[in-house]
Amino acid sequence: MTDNQREGLHRERARVIRPEQKTQAPKAATASAAAAPAKRRRVTVVTFGFKYGQPNTNHYFDVSFVKNPAREARWDLFSQPCDAMRRFVLEQESCQAFLESAVPLIRTLVEVDDDVRIGVGCNSGRHRSCIIGEELVRRLENDHTQVRLMHREEQFA
Repeated sequence: MTDNQREGLHRERARVIRPEQKTQAPKAATASAAAAPAKRRRVTVVTFGFKYGQPNTNHYFDVSFVKNPAREARWDLFSQPCDAMRRFVLEQESCQAFLESAVPLIRTLVEVDDDVRIGVGCNSGRHRSCIIGEELVRRLENDHTQVRLMHREEQFA
């Protein structure tokens, strides 16, 4: 290696910013970053029935542990969710515990990923997953997160 090449290599190494070195961003870049609006985060909640297969989502919750309203005398498999059915599902202790744990977890996922897709499933996707999915959406809606709900099994209702 010639002296000229060594000198060029030395200059090039001096220009390289090493990860352990802390540098400040140029003021123009900092100002434009501060002026840019924060990126709106998105959560899509897809309710579904496991017997029809899993949807294409990043994360899944199986809510089959909640007592099935379709097994109660006042409703059947094809009953549409009503206020009484919603109360029946949401007032169960296991459902309340799930929601209290799942909402903070989903908020954490939203902090690290700006497009979170959550699948909420039960056996047929008509009652428990729909009611719990709607409640998740209600609890997650705020100014910084766009929340969308899709009931995949509506076609089978």
